[in-house]
Amino acid sequence: MARHPPFTANVSDVDIRLLRLFSTVVECGGFAAAEAQLQTGLSTISKHVKELETRLGVKLCRRGRSGFALTSQGREVHLAAQQLFGALEGFRYRMNGIHTEIVGELNLGIIDTLLTDPNFRLAKVLSAMKRRAPRVQVNISVDPPNHLEKALLDETLHAAIVSVRQRLPGLEYRLLYSEKNNLYCAETHPLYPRCPDEVSLDELASCELVGRTYAAQEESRLLLGTLPRTATANDVEGIALLVLTGRYIGYLPDHYVSATKFFLPLRRVLPARFGYNVDMELATRPRAHQPPAVVNFLADLARDFGIGAPGG
Repeated sequence: MARHPPFTANVSDVDIRLLRLFSTVVECGGFAAAEAQLQTGLSTISKHVKELETRLGVKLCRRGRSGFALTSQGREVHLAAQQLFGALEGFRYRMNGIHTEIVGELNLGIIDTLLTDPNFRLAKVLSAMKRRAPRVQVNISVDPPNHLEKALLDETLHAAIVSVRQRLPGLEYRLLYSEKNNLYCAETHPLYPRCPDEVSLDELASCELVGRTYAAQEESRLLLGTLPRTATANDVEGIALLVLTGRYIGYLPDHYVSATKFFLPLRRVLPARFGYNVDMELATRPRAHQPPAVVNFLADLARDFGIGAPGG
């Protein structure tokens, strides 16, 4: 008996079409019965089955007066073909899912204490995103603005919400809203009885200031460089802690002071003169190729805040 070499070629589109034709013949019970199903003549069906036998190097079936019958190899090929068709259908389903189901990660950075600001609606945006894309993994980093901007440039974050002092080249910024900040002192501080409006500039100049490490130049400009900056903190919680000692005054967001139950009351210091707005902005890398999870989140955020989508 002649032995055929094993099938070692790559499975091509032609092979798949021939296997589908052969499977239809098997399911119909013969060549003649498959004519109507395949809309193809007997001679063409026979030619294609013979071509498949040549490709695979095995005899697939016998037909004659006794009828149509599969060989043992033909039964194995038919079973393998069904498994192949199932795998192809599974692949097609998964590929369609890539376009219809959003998966992946969203790496987002924010500065601290934003949650107490009524203008900060990130929780609402993330909730809506998770309803539509439950398989997206959200990773949030809370850091000072300069750290978040560096992480964006290093491509470890997809987007960040930061208080902007100086825009960095290589990043794109879009204004979300503004936050009111004021100088504050605690009840045990000497200025407290005359706050908010009866403090003299001479009294203020004798006070110690706790400054934000990432906003030193701005605070110095606002305060005309008259206050000794004898302590620093890199976040709002650190500023509040030192203000509550009664030894320092420092800038805090109004919403944070209003919403936080401190063990000592705080008062603003000369708000008409030294209060100022801090712009909260969405920072992203311009023209970055973002995964679908990030694109959809940024579109939702832009829609909720009424701004243009990044890159748009």
